[in-house]
Amino acid sequence: MSTAIRRNASPQVVDEVFDDIDTMAARALEWNLEYEQIGSGRFRGQLTQLVVERLQLGRAQWSPGVLQKGPAPKDTWAFGLPLKAQGSLHVRRRLVQPGELLAATWRDDVGFAATGPTDLMFVFLPTHLISRWMQVRRGVNGMDLDLPPRHWAVSAAEMALRASALGSLLKDLLDRSRIAVTDGLFTRMESRIADSILDMIPSAEVIESFHNRAQIARAVLQLLHDRRDAPPSITEMCEQVGARERTLFLSCVEAFGRPPAQLLLELRLNAVHRALVHPIKGTSVTSAASHYGFAHFGRFASTYFHRFDELPSATLAKSLGRADAANFRPGSFASI
Repeated sequence: MSTAIRRNASPQVVDEVFDDIDTMAARALEWNLEYEQIGSGRFRGQLTQLVVERLQLGRAQWSPGVLQKGPAPKDTWAFGLPLKAQGSLHVRRRLVQPGELLAATWRDDVGFAATGPTDLMFVFLPTHLISRWMQVRRGVNGMDLDLPPRHWAVSAAEMALRASALGSLLKDLLDRSRIAVTDGLFTRMESRIADSILDMIPSAEVIESFHNRAQIARAVLQLLHDRRDAPPSITEMCEQVGARERTLFLSCVEAFGRPPAQLLLELRLNAVHRALVHPIKGTSVTSAASHYGFAHFGRFASTYFHRFDELPSATLAKSLGRADAANFRPGSFASI
């Protein structure tokens, strides 16, 4: 089951700690997901990633929660195995159950959400490897590799063991990352990773299509992204996505672990935070807050402080290099 690669290819490696969610997203190799922070507190993240050709093994840790949007790399499937999750996990706009393998294809929006601090192993497998493994190990021919997979699960204890084993493998491979990856080493690495993931998929698996609520959640997220500067009402959301209020609510809770109004608030807070972290000429706290629909500045400052553990004025001051940034307190917003 060896994949043809360049002999003695060098792996690409990322192993860094981050205090900014956008920097962490931009640093990831070979995939392009959009990140949003959800939940309160300053962002803390760590990304460890090993890439050889189109095979990837990595570990992502973050706090508080995150929302991810985007597909897996072309002609791959993405898999996730949680090591620790303090909140709920959601993938492809659905709640993940204990012991469930997180999975999405390159034609999917991963639709991933973690509502709290999370430690996750992730794997990207090329579709030709999956097809060959299924043919050789399961006797399955013609598996549709372009449609979203159904929920595959083992016991929570078994999932934890597999995630830990992949974590140990990643550590071992990082220790070797400075040496050339020969065909033999790549084949052994590929086999161990594929076995850990694909062995959880039953031999007679039938692929299922998107659930209607998942499609609604996807449409809601796009609408909220597009309307961060002009927040839509619940009525407008229902009209735009063609769903009743109850269905709208259930779709968002199932996909993101929060109702649409809370999700919109968090996206708007993230947008203001980014504007203050990367200010352009003339940026002020008031202008940034107003642009994203915050009219009550005292309430906005309190909400922002609860979310990011600092006042918006402190964020802007640090971005502008002001020495007094650390001296800002919750009561000081009104003086800006």
